Amino acid sequence: MEPFDPSVQQKSRNTFLIVLCILTFIDAGSSFLQMLLMPLYAIEENAEMALNFYSKLGSSEMSEQMSEIIAATQALPSWYFIIASLPFLITITAGVFLLKKKPLGFHLYVISQILAFVCQNFLLKEPFQMSWISIICAIIISICYYVLLKNLRKDQESDQQQIDF
Repeated sequence: MEPFDPSVQQKSRNTFLIVLCILTFIDAGSSFLQMLLMPLYAIEENAEMALNFYSKLGSSEMSEQMSEIIAATQALPSWYFIIASLPFLITITAGVFLLKKKPLGFHLYVISQILAFVCQNFLLKEPFQMSWISIICAIIISICYYVLLKNLRKDQESDQQQIDF
């Protein structure tokens, strides 16, 4: 065991990267579960129960939106939703790699976002299409991951050069 030396400066973790990864886990995890559970609305009893629940909340707009979602869910095969959940699983995996500061995580994240866009906009269509704000957020988060990993790479290279001297 090494003695404690206060003069040795410990490298701090990149807080922004950790926060970004946590947000990625929350968003991708909830979307993954949502897509996997969506076929439950295809069952008539579940659909009626959900519609009753939303009608009791008092918001007619929310009830209408939910009835559209249920109708669309019942019109699509269940395996569409399983396929649409896979990009979110890839996103979770990308978040793990990004948390470990691996460049593969960035590539997986970008690929998963492209797959999510394709699945939601071309496979599932209305009312499951990706909103413009979701697309913009995915682009901004991708840019943030790119910049963070690029800076981490530069820091690692400069540390390696200091060790070489």
